[in-house]
Amino acid sequence: MKAKIIILAVTLLVGFSNIEAKEKETSKDAKAKLTTSISGTITDAATGESLVGVKVVLEELNTVVYTDFDGNFEFSDISVGDYTVSTKYVSYNTNDKITIDTKKTKNLQIELKADL
Repeated sequence: MKAKIIILAVTLLVGFSNIEAKEKETSKDAKAKLTTSISGTITDAATGESLVGVKVVLEELNTVVYTDFDGNFEFSDISVGDYTVSTKYVSYNTNDKITIDTKKTKNLQIELKADL
């Protein structure tokens, strides 16, 4: 009788351990699916040249990145949702805010016009 109780207890413990491990794995997968990135390239509207050092702001998170030497930028590991992206650059008109749904749009091509 004692042997049956011990076997039952061990079986239950092993079963609960497997369930807990699967729940943790599912939780990690769900978290991975809830984050995304927004990237893009910013160029001069007239020449098509990449603009270096453009300030790009993700308004809702008050997060700032700057374009690299190729005019590229990226916001990574952000929650899926709607965001407003704005740009600021010396001698160029500030780009209007762009609202995007990260479930649909992840790569932006932004052209800025020189302020003459």
